[in-house]
Amino acid sequence: MRARSVKHGLAALLAGAGLSLSSAGRAQEGPSLTPIPVPDAAPKPIAEAKAVEEPPAIPKGVEVLARGPIHEAFATPTHEPTATKHVGKQPPKAIEEMPPEQKPEGDVVWIGGYWHWDDERNDYLWVSGVWRTPPPAKSWVAGYWRADADRWQWVPGFWVEARKEADRHDVTYLPRPPEPPETLPAGAAPGAETFYVPGHWVWRGDRYLWSAGYWARVQPGYVWVQSHYRWAPTGYVFIPGYWDLAVARRGVIYAPVVIDHGVVGVGFVYTPSYVVRDTIVVDALFVRPASCHYYFGDYYGPAYRDLGYESCVVYSRRRYDAIIVYERYERRADPRWETAQIEIYYARETGRAPRPPRTLVQQNVIVNNTTVVNNNTTVVNNNTTVVNRTNVYNQQVLAPASQVAASKGVKTTALDASARQQVRQQAEATQQASVQRRQAEAQLPTTAPTQPRVASLAVAPTPPAAATGVPSRAGAVTTAPPVSRSSAPPRLTGPVTPAGAAVTSPPSGGRPLAPQGSGMPVGATAPPRPGQPAVPPRPGIPGAAKPPVKPAPPRDGSKPKPPNGDQK
Repeated sequence: MRARSVKHGLAALLAGAGLSLSSAGRAQEGPSLTPIPVPDAAPKPIAEAKAVEEPPAIPKGVEVLARGPIHEAFATPTHEPTATKHVGKQPPKAIEEMPPEQKPEGDVVWIGGYWHWDDERNDYLWVSGVWRTPPPAKSWVAGYWRADADRWQWVPGFWVEARKEADRHDVTYLPRPPEPPETLPAGAAPGAETFYVPGHWVWRGDRYLWSAGYWARVQPGYVWVQSHYRWAPTGYVFIPGYWDLAVARRGVIYAPVVIDHGVVGVGFVYTPSYVVRDTIVVDALFVRPASCHYYFGDYYGPAYRDLGYESCVVYSRRRYDAIIVYERYERRADPRWETAQIEIYYARETGRAPRPPRTLVQQNVIVNNTTVVNNNTTVVNNNTTVVNRTNVYNQQVLAPASQVAASKGVKTTALDASARQQVRQQAEATQQASVQRRQAEAQLPTTAPTQPRVASLAVAPTPPAAATGVPSRAGAVTTAPPVSRSSAPPRLTGPVTPAGAAVTSPPSGGRPLAPQGSGMPVGATAPPRPGQPAVPPRPGIPGAAKPPVKPAPPRDGSKPKPPNGDQK
């Protein structure tokens, strides 16, 4: 009888939180040659992961949100580039943000938060800073708010090639790329451990040319961020494809917050304390091109569709999304996983299933009303997490950082006062570099370019956070190496049809690349490092560091003949 009660309590908890049963007990597999901590087993239930401790206190005037934008340095969608929407209110001055007292072990960096416009509230919310293991050999260029007459517009950030010393990066701003051409369908995957690398436009000389897509092999523990373009006021920045860590291994996302400036007062310093669980990020993930951000949580319903929010799992049916592509691989033993996620989305969308809570307070109410406990529940106040001593797997959206780390088997390191101050100063240096970026881009014309423009941007070095105030080696490239010495995915063996190589209806200004094309555009921010090509090699061509581009197949839909070697 008691076992049945606990089982029903778990079902009620999951339903009350608006979360799927499929997210429980998921184990992430990491690469073998990387310093990233890999848990020995599946994540433990939050309630069992750590002895009950006093939940973090929330300052007066601060509301912790259980939904909102994901920090763009943690994850950014790679949709077709578009200018972000204007808002009519000037953003407040950035708040003083102090990094938390604990950091994950390893080469993580602290990237500070920023203001983000909330359409529903018609005001700004604060996107909290993140602990981030950077993509291999990458440094972060922060975004900024740009004044445009009496309106304001967010200019997105992006990752660039890391350098050993503080230096300037020459960034090229290109004309707007054409819409993707109509291509043949990619077809069925050659294997469960493969994924399709989409084609993309490249700037060659005075025009855009199309580089076709192809199939490649998954690199466990990493996602492939496709080559894409990032909008800026003076043009479009080409971001060559690169490996990034799987969501569960990237670091720590802290919950966004709403700040009442009249209550917190002058001199307020905020330290994030509540973490967004990575399972929630995947299970309730949305994309919104108009703001160039991912969002997590409750953005279900027609009102949000009208504002441009789209479920990421639905979006991925027609567009490449690195997070969902890797989740398909992780769930390859469950052929119904993607269908189930779509069914859950539509059930929440139509009100046939509960939706996730929107705030920490709402989460507390849900957990308190649905969790089966052994008469031993502690509720601290309406603005703190409910701590339950129970063996029920607590699928909460938010949890204290220490509990999330313990549930994933991730070790943490305490930072002393001087170390936290040093980390804070490093984050401020990154933000200062975004000010310099705004000034440099403001000097370029804002009219649509017809030829490339170049600006020299300062990129602050991002050494990992040390446990004490002893500085790390200045400018050290501290990112985790990929599994192999090459950043490219392992090649497929045997013949693979280059589905999607056909350009059946090239838009104006674009044409298929010649077979000998290298696929690299004019104006890439940095050349690939030796042994680490910027794009995966095309399968079937030994020793290729970049994919040679194949000619378009016949328009009758028959398979194209593969090129002869390297087409020399």
